[in-house]
Order: sequence, then C-alpha cells, then structure tokens
Amino acid sequence: MSSRQHYVLSEGISVFLKDKMPDNVQLQTVLQQVEKKIPQHLLYGVDAVYIGQFKDLIDRSVNAIYDNGAIYVTNLQDNNGDLLDDIVHEIAHAVENTYGYEIYADGLLENEFLGKRMKMKHLLEHEGYPVQKYDFFDVDYNKKFDDFLYKEVGYVKLNNITGHLFASAYGATSLREYFANGFEHYYLFNSRHIFQTSPVLFGKLQLLHLLEEN
Repeated sequence: MSSRQHYVLSEGISVFLKDKMPDNVQLQTVLQQVEKKIPQHLLYGVDAVYIGQFKDLIDRSVNAIYDNGAIYVTNLQDNNGDLLDDIVHEIAHAVENTYGYEIYADGLLENEFLGKRMKMKHLLEHEGYPVQKYDFFDVDYNKKFDDFLYKEVGYVKLNNITGHLFASAYGATSLREYFANGFEHYYLFNSRHIFQTSPVLFGKLQLLHLLEEN
C-alpha cells in the first residue's frame, strides 16, 4: 500500500486515510470507481471522507456513517468491493440531505416502503416469528427492530423470504435505509432488480440521476 494519506475525490472532496488499510484494498482504485459510477451532482452533500478506526463506528458496531457532510468508514475492509459499497451507501445518505424534498415530500416512497413492510410482516408471521412485538409501521430506525431482523431472523433467511420485496435485507430496516440500499444497488449492482421490485424507488433514483445543479 502507498504511504499516501490524503486523496482528492472529484471536485475537491478530500479523502483522509487515518489508519492503514489491508494490502489487498486499493483506495485509489475504489475512489476512481466512485467517480465513474456516481454522477457529480449527487456528491454535493459530501465535504470529506475519513477512513480508519473511529469511536462512533466502534460504539455503533457499524462500518460507516454519514454525519454533517462527512463520511466515516472503517479501514478494516475485506476487499475493494466492500469499501466501495460502504462509501456509496453513505453517499446515498448525503443525497437525502441535498434532495430530501424530491425523495420524500410526496409520500409515495414511504407508502411503497410500508406496503413492503406489511408483506414482510405477514411472511415472517407465517414462518412463526413473534412479529406482534414490533411496530412495522415505524419508518424510522429502531435498534430493537434492527436486532430482530439481523439477529433473530438473520439476513440470509430474510433475503430468502423477502428477496422479491427489497434490494437486500438491510433495506427493510428503515425508510432511509430502504432508499440508501436501493441507491447502492442502482449504481453498483442491478438497477433492473430495483425497477422490478420497487418501481417508486426506481423512479426516484432515475429522477435524481438526471437532475443537474441549477
């Protein structure tokens, strides 16, 4: 790995490498992929990216967070793809800050998400899970609900049960994660799957993709 500690992403977005990355992860290659795949105007909400070990990441047991214009990402990545996933997912949360009105104001995305949540509830109930303990109409992040999906059901099984509803199981966690998960899959994986499973979400992503700064 190069000893370089500071990189620049697109139009002046600083990327600071605080702690060493695994030898098989090439940060410059990942940043080039971000620039190639994500339209410039969707990066406006990102001021800087910090990569390393950070207390907030450790305390929350997460790989990345977006906070007040900055993306914080763990340096402990398995490969280039994992780092790319984490950065693009957090870019999606920055996009929410910039284009929140276009995404959420008409309520259509929330309605689509809640419809899927209720279908998921019925599917999980059929599998014998205690769904009555949880509020499936709460669109905000809830750790108890997240633990239920992640620890009690498990993402592998949840993907098998709800693969026709969400881009991946994590998208069921909250409305914001539904959007961010869809954004990630739209740009990195299979946009056709988003079109087939989540037409409203797909339409929002198409709209954002075509927007330009006024």
